[in-house]
Amino acid sequence: MKNIFKSALLVATMFAFSVERVLADSNGVYTPYEPHTPVDTGLENSAIFYIGALVFFVLGLATLSTAKILKEKLSK
Repeated sequence: MKNIFKSALLVATMFAFSVERVLADSNGVYTPYEPHTPVDTGLENSAIFYIGALVFFVLGLATLSTAKILKEKLSK
């Protein structure tokens, strides 16, 4: 059984390495399709999302720690 899995893994690995990568830009090769241009979403700078995520994470931790402290005080 182990040999079957090893053989299947070897075949899959060999196939994965022999397949050519497909690039959206066609990498200078002639193609009838235009090159891929990403859709402008207006989110080029995502720093505001990271800041928001950090704020909500800290607020969540503060809420959990406050609830834990209040639970300990009320259980006494």
